[in-house]
Amino acid sequence: MASIKHKLRIVLSFFCLIYLTSCQTPKEEPISFPKKEQTEIEIAILMPNQGPDSIVGKQYKDLIKMGLNDGIKSYIHVTSYDGSDEKNVLAAMDKIVARKTKIILGPLYSNFTSLIAEKAKANDIIIITMSNNPALAEDKLFVFGHAPLKQLIRIINYYASNNHKDFMALLPKGKHSQTISQVMQNILIQNNASLSRTEFYEDNPESIAKAARNISDNTDIINERSDTTKPVIYLSDDPKNLNLLADSIRKYNLDKKAILIGDHRIDIDYPENIDISFTGSLNLLNSNVPDRAKDLGINHIGFMHLLSYDLGRMTANYIGNEFASERFLNRMNSRQPYIGLSGNIYFIDGVAQRRYDIIRKENGIYSTVSGN
Repeated sequence: MASIKHKLRIVLSFFCLIYLTSCQTPKEEPISFPKKEQTEIEIAILMPNQGPDSIVGKQYKDLIKMGLNDGIKSYIHVTSYDGSDEKNVLAAMDKIVARKTKIILGPLYSNFTSLIAEKAKANDIIIITMSNNPALAEDKLFVFGHAPLKQLIRIINYYASNNHKDFMALLPKGKHSQTISQVMQNILIQNNASLSRTEFYEDNPESIAKAARNISDNTDIINERSDTTKPVIYLSDDPKNLNLLADSIRKYNLDKKAILIGDHRIDIDYPENIDISFTGSLNLLNSNVPDRAKDLGINHIGFMHLLSYDLGRMTANYIGNEFASERFLNRMNSRQPYIGLSGNIYFIDGVAQRRYDIIRKENGIYSTVSGN
């Protein structure tokens, strides 16, 4: 009996050995390491939500958030703070530091950016301000705002180099308008053209109507000459006064007997179609951002709205899959253009550079007259 049991053990052991051998595979299974858990990135948006800039501040904030959401590939947490005055900006900065924030998008103006610059630097926080003051730029402080005078130079040079010799300006009274007039004169002298008339108006309908009439009269005199092309009239103002100007433009047919030009700000929703040329980009035309912006209560997308969206999306793109300060800064400083809705953007010494196209809006239809 013992002999039979012994033989059975041998047989069973043999079959078990065969079974275990047949279960082995000639290939090793890959070893999977657990993925490194991503750290949530804290981003601050510092825009005014009180006072005279509260409406645009909210619009810019919402578009920055939209851009972040459209471009983000990593975990972020966005906190919005009030940047309407010095007291609120300083209070916000304390909270921003306490939250271990990595990036601040904003403020809107130079003076508020200066207020927080040192504290941000001490706490290794990157700032991308919407100010256009290049003097603010530092190692981790980027100036994202646009420079209106660069747009002025671009569009005046374009029309002066295309055989237009007679220029006029229709501007609100103020120091900035005096600067515009002087810059125009300097550019036109170099192009053998002239600034034949400048009208400065006050902030009321009567003054605007009178200035427009004087420009119209001068336009008629120029057009009576046989040796000239259409005169060019430069406009620059806020939407309120531009809408008042629109009444006089239609009354005197100014957009037909002259070429009306300006920077991106003159592209507003006029009561009726007015033909204009301005600096900007048509990258927006193939985008759904305007329709989505309407859902947020933003019915007209101006250049600063596009800039706000680009600020959010560019930031998200440069963060990538996971935030690393050095990599983010390298991307900001690479001079590789970011193709945004407001145009192609890159940085030199921390200051945003933009390539402005010349856009023509005629009978409500937009087209690019000249790329940069």
